[in-house]
Amino acid sequence: MKTIANIILLILLNALSVQGQQFYFGCDLSYVNQMEDCGAVFKENDAPKDVYQIFASHGTNLARVRLWVDPAWWQRPLQQPEGVKPFYSDLEDVKETLRRAKAAGMQTMLGFHYSDFWADPGRQLVPHRWLGIADDAEALKDSVYNYTKHVLTQLEREGLMPDFVKIGNETNGGIMNHIASEGDYKPVRTISNDWARHGKLFNAAIKAVREVGATSAIHTKIVVHFTGDLNGHQWFFQNLIDSDVTDFDIYGFSYYYAWHKGNIPLLETTIRNLVTTFPVYKVMIVETAYPWSTENFDSLINIVRTADPAYLPVSPVKQLEYMVDYTRAVMRPGGIGVIFWEPAWLSTPCRTPWGQGSSHDHLAFFDPKNNNFMEDGAGNWPSPRFYENLDAHKISFTLNMASLTVSDSVFISGSFLNGKMSMAPIDSSDYYYFTYLPANTHGSYNFTTGNIPESLPADCSANDRSFTMPDSNIVIKVTWSKCDSTGK
Repeated sequence: MKTIANIILLILLNALSVQGQQFYFGCDLSYVNQMEDCGAVFKENDAPKDVYQIFASHGTNLARVRLWVDPAWWQRPLQQPEGVKPFYSDLEDVKETLRRAKAAGMQTMLGFHYSDFWADPGRQLVPHRWLGIADDAEALKDSVYNYTKHVLTQLEREGLMPDFVKIGNETNGGIMNHIASEGDYKPVRTISNDWARHGKLFNAAIKAVREVGATSAIHTKIVVHFTGDLNGHQWFFQNLIDSDVTDFDIYGFSYYYAWHKGNIPLLETTIRNLVTTFPVYKVMIVETAYPWSTENFDSLINIVRTADPAYLPVSPVKQLEYMVDYTRAVMRPGGIGVIFWEPAWLSTPCRTPWGQGSSHDHLAFFDPKNNNFMEDGAGNWPSPRFYENLDAHKISFTLNMASLTVSDSVFISGSFLNGKMSMAPIDSSDYYYFTYLPANTHGSYNFTTGNIPESLPADCSANDRSFTMPDSNIVIKVTWSKCDSTGK
């Protein structure tokens, strides 16, 4: 069996590397077109606005979209509102997403699921059109090649060639590896655990991408996709190498706290290890999400329900903080991007196989009442101000306002801030703000609400509203008009 150590030199000589990449702040926008057909009107500042422009204007520079082979068989029976198309995530829907994303100035990633349905580690369903050759790896390989090349040739012809192509979705156990029960999407048979078989299918898809990309103005980069605990990457890489799957550009993986545990520091360590061990490949988080609420706003169950205890209470600004810390941890060791899964999947009258509504209404970047973009939430996570100094440490302020009836915005000002900054509510009485500063930064700060400035009692210390940054994160908790700050 080949070992990772023995194969590195071959990879370095033969694989295509990705040089000088910008950092990608990505969002999966696969649901957007359907949400609009389902009646959703996306807004910013309470005014309707093209949703692709909303994302682009807040720093999203990469749109991911999924492609299913023949989704009609399971979508058509769903009882959707009048005017809603019978199925989505087919090639025509994907073309619309790519066209609108490119028009908004974003780069694009096309995810081939090689399935008619969602693909994940426990469900890699052979498309219905290929069931007759599911056990014939050679025939299936040819079908994968021809299908992939057909799709990309069409996209290239229409000026929609994606910047990235992801081969499969969360392919830990292989690709197109399960048979579903008739008329269902539940796996009932595993075809093979042989990675030599899976490798043929991966390489057939890769060959098609390389061939179309070779004559395109966009030389599409190839992504593979793992998901699981942060200690599983070496195993997946070894499976790829053993099956001669080496001609890809980006190693992508999913990391959600809710499903994979660990924490952000461990994520950073994992990426650093990957970058060091496999220097020819770039590393990207191709899927994550984090909630801003524990509430479910419709009848469809929320599927991301567990919050990292270091980012409580769950609230829009804590969602923002989590995504900023997460992204800084990806950037520091050399990761090239983070993609948030389905931030525009709103609650509408439309249905999935599991019910009506959205499983992501509690983590979408829009409020569930008016579909208005939430300025305090993770939709602003790409803001450049968070990434000016990756060596800086976080300083956070929690202001308790229980002693005062708040009817206006709450602001923090300080010698270290560029003007007056809005604080976000995190519960009924506390307001929150965070930023990043170098060690040994000295600062003073004060608060206002409306036109009311905070006034401290005369017996407060002269240093009560000041700090010096240590070489670590710092948490400051204060109460309005009281000299009781903690955490200096």
